[in-house]
Parts: sequence; structure tokens; C-alpha cells
Amino acid sequence: MTPQDREEEQSEQSFIVSDKRLFTKEGQRREGEGQTEAASATPPPPPPPPRQEAPPQAPPRTQAAGGTASQQEMPPVDFSTFVAMLANNIMMFLGRIPEPGSQQRRLDPVQAKHTIDVLMMLREKTRGNLSTDEERLLEEVLPQLQMAYVSVNRQAG
Repeated sequence: MTPQDREEEQSEQSFIVSDKRLFTKEGQRREGEGQTEAASATPPPPPPPPRQEAPPQAPPRTQAAGGTASQQEMPPVDFSTFVAMLANNIMMFLGRIPEPGSQQRRLDPVQAKHTIDVLMMLREKTRGNLSTDEERLLEEVLPQLQMAYVSVNRQAG
């Protein structure tokens, strides 16, 4: 026996391939072992009807520190609120206002500059699509934030 014959014999003994598909290549039902006449004569049962699930509900509100959920409603989701949130973050990064949780002031001018750049990008990308009030808000807030940033950098340097 040659080494090649031994390899073929070992590979044949290591696994067995059996075709368990129900249909042939031509689309005919296969006659399999252990399949009874009744099983091949009756069609499979229809699939169950789709379940009707209840629409998703909002998770229950929990009481936050400092008041009930109804007292601490979230602000509206609009452009002006988004700009105000970013401006507050910038002022927090510049150490001008304390962090909400710890009430500590932190100085992170790199993050402040990055967030100012985000506001500048928003101003450019939304030009012509903002209301008069939204444009005015950006035009008033951005220079104030830039001046605060410059002031903090002068004090640090």
C-alpha cells in the first residue's frame, strides 16, 4: 500500500457525507430511509399565523434625584435646544459652569474648541434651512463662546 492510498483510506474513514435534502436537483421529492407512506402523502402543516404583538410602550419613568419625573421634564427636541445644550457643554469645558452631577468645575479647552467647531460646522451645513430665530441664536452664541475660549486660553497661557 502506498502512502497516497493510506491517506485516501484515512480520509474516507474520517467522515461520511449523506445528502439529507428533501428534494432532488430536479425538484422531485426524495424517497428517504425511515419515511413512511403517510408522511410522504400528507403535506406539511401550514405555518402558524403571525403573532400580533402589542405596540412598544415607553419605559416607565423613574424618580430622579431632586424631584419626580413630572417635575423634571425633558426640554423639547429642536435645533435651539440642541445649540443651547452644546453651548452649556462648552461653558462647562471652559470651567465657567460646574458639572451637573459633581458640581465641580473642570477645564478641558481641547474639548471646548472641538465643540465650538461642531457648532461652526452646523452653522455652515444648515445655512438657508434655519428659521430667523435659529440663525440669530447661532450668530449670537458662537462669538460669545469663541471669546470665552480665547479668554480661558489667555489666562492659562
